[in-house]
Amino acid sequence: MGRYSWAMPADPARRSQKSWRAILDAAYALLEEGGYQSVTMGGIAARAGVGRQTLYRWWPSKAAVVFEAFLDKVNAGPFPVGGDFAASLRAYAHGFVELYANGAGGGRLRELIGAAQTDPDLARAMAEQWFEPRRAPVREALREAQRAGVIRADVDPDTALDLVFAPLHYRLLVSGQPLDTAYADAVVDLCLQALRAP
Repeated sequence: MGRYSWAMPADPARRSQKSWRAILDAAYALLEEGGYQSVTMGGIAARAGVGRQTLYRWWPSKAAVVFEAFLDKVNAGPFPVGGDFAASLRAYAHGFVELYANGAGGGRLRELIGAAQTDPDLARAMAEQWFEPRRAPVREALREAQRAGVIRADVDPDTALDLVFAPLHYRLLVSGQPLDTAYADAVVDLCLQALRAP
């Protein structure tokens, strides 16, 4: 509770645990039922059995409530650290496919990314609280592989991450082409060819 860090966040200690849980459950249920555009603060309050003033006391906007509900419900899992970097990267790419293409998380993420295009606060929150925590361990694993001489020392880690995961996001969000483990393997193999030390 209290992971959200937008302007003027509510003090988590002052939130009622029961009401907080009811609100997040209601927000995510409404998101699943009708998509992001159909969710309203009034609808969340009615489903949760609380007053709208409670929502606005704890969150600054609908986007804030919905994103915290998303963080609460969807877990991408940790990057598998240690051992062979190529195998770990492949496992992480497979996890991406499982979560986004085969699980409910992908649909929810697409809606939130769409909403973030016109909501700078949501865009910043997603970058800081969803994408960066998942990039950080992969970045560190790549740096370890560089120190071990497996990956080229001149490769910028963030550029390398973009090289691997941008194609997966493109299929998820734009092209409509299949996003499966075979495609993820092909992307990882091509990227490793470019990243490996000679």
